[in-house]
Amino acid sequence: MQTTPAPEPQHTAGGGVFATTHWSLVLDAGREDSTTARDALETLCRAYWPAIHTYVRRAGHSPESARDLTQEFFARLLGKGLIGIADPQKGRFRTFLLTVLQRFLADEHDRATAQKRGGGEALLSLDELAAEDERPFEPSAGLSPEQEFDRRWALATLDNTLRHLRAETERAGHGELFAALQGFLGGGEPEGTLAETGARFGFGESAIKMRLSRWRVRYRELLRQEVAQTVPRVADLDEEMRHLLAVLST
Repeated sequence: MQTTPAPEPQHTAGGGVFATTHWSLVLDAGREDSTTARDALETLCRAYWPAIHTYVRRAGHSPESARDLTQEFFARLLGKGLIGIADPQKGRFRTFLLTVLQRFLADEHDRATAQKRGGGEALLSLDELAAEDERPFEPSAGLSPEQEFDRRWALATLDNTLRHLRAETERAGHGELFAALQGFLGGGEPEGTLAETGARFGFGESAIKMRLSRWRVRYRELLRQEVAQTVPRVADLDEEMRHLLAVLST
């Protein structure tokens, strides 16, 4: 599955960087039929599908039922204008999506479905998405469905960020080196391990440490860009970053 590249960042008057985000495009389009908005919304849904599917499972649905419900939810979100109820004043995509999902599940609770969910049209292929999910469904003890939703959102955000950085390094011809070093992005590499890795690729220890340091900086930049796709205003970005880090720390 190919992912839509993040929009080019725009510099604000205060010197910071903020993108014309996917979520902003969706909100700006409002209730109009916009191909750009639909593409942006589909990109966001692809990023959030692990959290959506996990929430449905944690709500007590069987694996088969959860797959059907997730597909139907996507079908309605992408094809039936649910985006029109979004409130720009409560503009985090994460909050909007969870609210709509809860309403959807409540409406579906006692509804019998005689035909295949989604009207037979698989707007997003769950088989394709499941194949890309690096973290299969494993509920965490003691977490509510809402907390599990946030946890899977945070983990998927990290996975998407790493995927973007990996793609950058591959385009630059350093894919194999990145594969050998990506486990060190979080720090704490064992003494001598970097030197050994560098020697395998013809780098001295100082050179390999500098390369890893640059990738760590770039990873943080891409992580902010990834989160920025889901908020409409630069004022919300730092708060959403703090929330992501808080979720990961629990």
